[in-house]
This record gives sequence, structure tokens and C-alpha cells, in this order.
Amino acid sequence: MSAAIMGLVGVVRGSLLSSFKDMVAHLFKQRSNGRYAAVRIITLLDEYTHRCVSVVSDNGTCMGGPAGKTEQGEEYYASQISQPEPPSFPDDIDWRSIKFKLNYRILSFPNSARATDRNIDKWETNSSPPEFDEWFDSRQEGYAHLGLEAVNSIKELRKEFSLPETPLKFWDWGWDSEKFSQGKLNDFQTRRESVAAEHVMMMDDLTAARKTTATPAPKLAGRAAKGRKP
Repeated sequence: MSAAIMGLVGVVRGSLLSSFKDMVAHLFKQRSNGRYAAVRIITLLDEYTHRCVSVVSDNGTCMGGPAGKTEQGEEYYASQISQPEPPSFPDDIDWRSIKFKLNYRILSFPNSARATDRNIDKWETNSSPPEFDEWFDSRQEGYAHLGLEAVNSIKELRKEFSLPETPLKFWDWGWDSEKFSQGKLNDFQTRRESVAAEHVMMMDDLTAARKTTATPAPKLAGRAAKGRKP
């Protein structure tokens, strides 16, 4: 009886050890696949980030003046940098090796880029020459957001898989694309707040002017004015 029990215990132990070994091997393989996938994704997003920065830096000028000129010699502001195509990820990436939330964030990123391009196209046909301010603002602000989103996804991938930072090139001089894009977004936010404040002040002045120029309604006389006989 005891021999049978010992045999059963041995079988159960062997089965558990085998299952544990398979689980550990699966986790190591998934981790390895995830690190490889992260490196490939980071490489693509890092290049896309630099392209976003180029678009944000494009203000339509060349050598300090408007970059475009009509046949009649009239100058206008023209883009110097083309908008990059939304990032396209390889089909063989093992997306299940990455956490779901980060997976969803990265896979939905190309849709955000396409939506940004559609908004820019809308402003291209609704901007006034020669500055085309609305169009350039939509390009700079839209791609500043996309660049920051790419940078944040890269940070999350590096954190999840303990990957090192990309070493700076000798020509970078410590330049930070994240700070540059965030600074541009801060500038747009400051401009919006300034415009909103000016609008509030204008409305307050208009309200005060109306009160000043308003003519008070005539007051009715008392009872003495009612039913007075000649």
C-alpha cells in the first residue's frame, strides 16, 4: 500500500516538475521574443520621432525668408519637409510577447498618425496666404504630439524589457527631441491661453461700454400724477 502511495507521489512530483520546467521555458522564450520585438519597434519609432521633429521644425522659411515664390515673384511660406508615412511594423513581430496595454498603444499609433494627417489636409485648404499660419500650426502641433507619443512608447518598451538608452551621437551635443516637442506644445498652449484671456477682456470691455451708454428708463411719477383734476 505504501509503495503504491510512494509511486503515486513520485508520478505527481514528476508531472509537476515537468510542468514547471515547461512554464519556465515558455516564460524565458516569451521574454526573449519580447526583447527582440521591442528592439525592432524601438528602431522604427526612433526614426519616426526624428522625422516628426523635422516637420515640427519646418516653419516654411528658407535662409530666413519665405521658401516659396510664384511665377509673378510673390513670396509665400512653403513647407520644406514632407510629412512621414505612418510607421509600418513587420508582420512577424510577436505582439503577444508584449503587455496588452502597451501592445494596443503601439498598434493604434499608425491610426493616430493618419488622423493627424487628415486634420492637416483640412487646414491646408482653409489657410490664408502668404503665411498659411493655420496649416503650419496644425503640422507643427500635430507632429509634436506624434513625436512625444513615439518617445513615450519607446520609454515603456525599454522599461518593460530592461533595454538601455540609445547612446548619443557625437554631433547631438545633448539635444533632446522630447524637450523640443514638449516646448513647442507649451508654446501653442500659451498662445491659446493668451487669446482666451484677450477674448475675455474684450467681452468685459464691451459689457462695460454697453452699461455706460445705456439710457436709464424714465421713472413714473407718484400718485399725485394720477387722476389729477384741472
